[in-house]
Amino acid sequence: MNRSGTAFFHRQAGYLLLAVTMCLVALGVVMLFSVSGKQAAEGTGAIYGALRKQAVWIVIGAVACAVASRVDYHRYVARGPWVLGFSLVLLSLVFVPHLGKKVNGSWRWIEVAGMTFQPSELVKLAVVIFLAWWLAKYQRHLRSVKGLGVPLLAVLLAVAILVVSKDLGTSALICAVFSILLFVAGAPKRLLLPFPAIALGGLLTVAWLIPERRARLFAFLHPEESKSGKGYQDWQALIALGSGGTDGLGLGNSRQKMYYLPEAPTDFIFPIVGEELGLWVCLAVVAGFLILFLCSGWISINAPDPAGLFLGTGITCFMGLQAMINLGVVTSLLPNKGFPLPFISYGGSNLLLSLVSIGILFNLHRQAVHPDEPQGTVLPGRKKGGPIRI
Repeated sequence: MNRSGTAFFHRQAGYLLLAVTMCLVALGVVMLFSVSGKQAAEGTGAIYGALRKQAVWIVIGAVACAVASRVDYHRYVARGPWVLGFSLVLLSLVFVPHLGKKVNGSWRWIEVAGMTFQPSELVKLAVVIFLAWWLAKYQRHLRSVKGLGVPLLAVLLAVAILVVSKDLGTSALICAVFSILLFVAGAPKRLLLPFPAIALGGLLTVAWLIPERRARLFAFLHPEESKSGKGYQDWQALIALGSGGTDGLGLGNSRQKMYYLPEAPTDFIFPIVGEELGLWVCLAVVAGFLILFLCSGWISINAPDPAGLFLGTGITCFMGLQAMINLGVVTSLLPNKGFPLPFISYGGSNLLLSLVSIGILFNLHRQAVHPDEPQGTVLPGRKKGGPIRI
């Protein structure tokens, strides 16, 4: 890409990121309405109840996204330890009786006044903010015990609480992003390489010791033998994707959503997209996520300082890995794990934190100065010497 093309993409990266995000959220609303059709026998209230809740979260998320795009990211990066500490306290509340809520054998939700929130979503962003603060401050000391030991202990503390709550997927995700950020920060390979292997081995061992998780691993390895048990959802997801073909059965015409696929509105909404709208729309969704993460990565590598680089990279990796894992699970390429598809799956916690993360990326873009810009170039919306306005 020549200089003019690079500068053009840099100008448009924020707008493209916004457009793709809005399209994915809109698709999520449309599919939620379609999936809710199976509750028609219960009356229109049952259909529109989930839509109303999701609409409230979209409005809250949009406001939070706008605020995050305007607040200088240095303000909360400088308070990284406090942000992480608050999120871990909130995560610990899932074990408090009458406040924490247990679903499918895992303590992951806090329920207040009929509204539920998943603190692990906040923990993911808080870990990235803390690591951005620490790595930017002590990047040159990663070879020392203190330089690498403190962030390692912070991550292990978060992972320990998540493991106790039986949220092994988020634990693995945090370990993966931590490893990537250490690599980006230039940590020594002799210290960097053992951590992912030890973390993966430890989490697999814990999963094997928990009967529920061991059954999921067995279902992944032997799908034919488990299609009426723990592999039921995975099998039904493949049927849905296969039934849609290239053109789909038509919006609202899914058969698998009619009580065959229990988690259709949340973790397994992508197979319903494939069944009703077909292969081409599925490929468009994958392309949308690819564009979103390319834009996020571009914004991150052009951040004005190391803290912005680590913050943007961590956010990009979290959203990218979560989308990849969800798509891998619903296509039986990975063991079943309860990860929603960002922006599309039903659920307020993930949608809110995903939109906040997009807002943070907007703020990074507002402050970025592209290294290939000719001297004296002023991008649209940015005063000379000031941040980019999107």
